[in-house]
Amino acid sequence: MPGFATADTTRSLTRDLQRALEPFGAPQSPGGRSSGGRGSPSQSRTADLPPVSGSFQACASHFYRGQAPVVVAGPSGEAGLSRYGTLRALCYDQFAVLHAGGLKGPLFSAERLTAEELREGADVKRPDGRKAFFADARLPERERAQLDDYAGESRLPKAERHDRGHLTPARDMRDERSMAQSFSLANVVPQNAVNNQQPWNKIEKDTRAYVMRASGPVTIITGAYYEARPARLGEDGPAIPSAMYKLVHDDTTGRSWAHWLPNTATARIQPPISYEELVRRTGIKFLPGQG
Repeated sequence: MPGFATADTTRSLTRDLQRALEPFGAPQSPGGRSSGGRGSPSQSRTADLPPVSGSFQACASHFYRGQAPVVVAGPSGEAGLSRYGTLRALCYDQFAVLHAGGLKGPLFSAERLTAEELREGADVKRPDGRKAFFADARLPERERAQLDDYAGESRLPKAERHDRGHLTPARDMRDERSMAQSFSLANVVPQNAVNNQQPWNKIEKDTRAYVMRASGPVTIITGAYYEARPARLGEDGPAIPSAMYKLVHDDTTGRSWAHWLPNTATARIQPPISYEELVRRTGIKFLPGQG
């Protein structure tokens, strides 16, 4: 995303971001920078959000008919579930994340989005990503990604570099607080920079355009697909997904489709796949409330 035009607007944004982050505990140093070092006790507090749990009961409204997806199989069938480690439900104001401790990253995020919410959020300023990302302290330290995991990526060529790629996009959020929450590293995967900024960005924009035309809520589930033995950032950082996907379900018409995009610099947008095909590839029943 382009930077902001003036020093004054940047300072104002930083103050606004600090205020937005304070209620749910993403810390700032006295100079306004995220503290961000590995293991820093203050770097990732999320004080007033629901605690991590084994269910999404506290945020069932983020799912179609209040029913969260069911993980049936892992990357190599049912036995592969153990590779995910501990699965933890994380609730945020406008979205939910299923986090896999063994991957130090999310399996998927979910939101139910309306045109009204997008209109409400149209004027919300996106914060500077260099300062906005934070580790979610509700997760055990050994299971969560840290800011330092991405430290060496900026020195790599763009085609080889990994961005901190959102699952639920910041631009989907209706207010400053929700947008700030979207920068949790629990909502982020290592995504190829070209992939994130070009084809995936278009998929996100096209999805918002559809929501603006829809007559009611649209359930959007965005996920990362991991091989059985995924590569990682560094020696023990977050797992790097081999593909990204986004399921779109019009809750009024019942129509659904999914985008599937390999996590590479050369990936191109292909025709959408069916809901049934997405379930087959991932081993996740995303819409158990369908009928």
